[in-house]
Amino acid sequence: MINKYWLISFFSILLICGGCANTDDKQVSTANEKKNEQAAVNQEEKSQGELSKINELSTSVTVESLMEFKAGELTKDITYEEDTEQVLWGLEELEPQYINNMKEVLEPLTEEADDPETLMKALVYYAGSPSYDEIVRDLDSFTPGFNEPLLPRPEQVTKSESTGKENYSYILLDASSSMLLDSEGKLRMDIAKNAVESFAEAISDSSQVSLVAFGHRGDDSDNGKGESCSKIEEVYQMGAYDAKAMNEALTAIEAKGWTPLATAIEKTSEFSKNLDGQITIYIVSDGVETCDGNPTKAAEQFVKQKGEDNISVNIIGFQVDNEAENQLKAVANAGNGEYFAANGEEELLSTIEYEWLPSMLELTWAPVNYVPDGWEIFRETERVTDLTQGWTASTTRENQRFQEGLKIWKEQGSLTDETLAEVEELLTKREEELKKLKDELQERNKEKIDTKVNEIKGNVDKWVEEMKSLKEQAQ
Repeated sequence: MINKYWLISFFSILLICGGCANTDDKQVSTANEKKNEQAAVNQEEKSQGELSKINELSTSVTVESLMEFKAGELTKDITYEEDTEQVLWGLEELEPQYINNMKEVLEPLTEEADDPETLMKALVYYAGSPSYDEIVRDLDSFTPGFNEPLLPRPEQVTKSESTGKENYSYILLDASSSMLLDSEGKLRMDIAKNAVESFAEAISDSSQVSLVAFGHRGDDSDNGKGESCSKIEEVYQMGAYDAKAMNEALTAIEAKGWTPLATAIEKTSEFSKNLDGQITIYIVSDGVETCDGNPTKAAEQFVKQKGEDNISVNIIGFQVDNEAENQLKAVANAGNGEYFAANGEEELLSTIEYEWLPSMLELTWAPVNYVPDGWEIFRETERVTDLTQGWTASTTRENQRFQEGLKIWKEQGSLTDETLAEVEELLTKREEELKKLKDELQERNKEKIDTKVNEIKGNVDKWVEEMKSLKEQAQ
């Protein structure tokens, strides 16, 4: 009896457990089905959302539309430098992972759309250039960067008597970190560089020139102080003025460190120790000595070595506070020179033009030519060319991605050859419009360069005629 009841109980338990298992399986199955259904709904909603964005995308090719153009969903991580790097020997194949990412978004799309224009927009939406907005903005806002000539007016300058000495001019440029501060929308450093370049060219007819940089090494941290305070460099060696070499020297200077004014004067003394003639120091600085030196003593010692008749240290304090101004005045006084204050770009240029230039022998009386030379024109043309070449490179890489997209659709087999041909035709039309706009902007900017050169030439020619007339009256 016990065995019989035991067997009945055992089989009952099995039946109950089996029923429970079936119930659990049904519940799991139902849950999975609901999960899959929800995933399908989510995917459909996502696809519909993406399709809506694709259809709203503008693919018009104008300056305004390209300025608003955003990187493709799959090109956001491509840097501007990578995208615009010149294509010399052809492009490498796209990364397999990138192609897989394209497949994931492009293959499901054909289930929702087969209109050629929508498909073309889809390729732009996912694989469009990440660089058009920046390139077009730079090309559209391009302004020739010629330095305005320094043409001192006759009423500001009196004729100087020549001493018969050779003239040597050392221009000392402060490149401490404070020169990175803003001044009327521009960096102090950029303003100072432009002013120094114009000044060096203006005095080149009557003096040999040198450019000395200080504060451009190390950094403004305590760890960088040693290098910053000790590395004073004559970045343009004393000699005749060369526009290209001077520009390259100025371009290479980066504002970053401390202000070793005393050491800069001492080093300039060393640089000039073998020179026999009139030595004039011109310093553009925006701050006080920060490297524990004594610039007043350094200037005093320089004058003592060369003699008062042979040396002068002139300083422009560029947007300095009272403490710095007092120190710079003392340095100029000890250096047998003059101190001038400039609180903005216009004041800096006018101070150089009307305070520094008059001290140069015979400057006003020499019909010098300040019109941009061939190299300077080439330099500005190259700025435009670099942008347009970057545009071409970006378009080339974009087309490579578009062709990969068409290949994915062709291999998928969900679109007709006729549809794919129409998509490619639309892409070709867009490429032609991009090239046309690029060429128009390039030509427009070359005309800007020519116009500016002619404007400067007109101003110089007028000034030269005034100087000739003045010279004739004085004879």
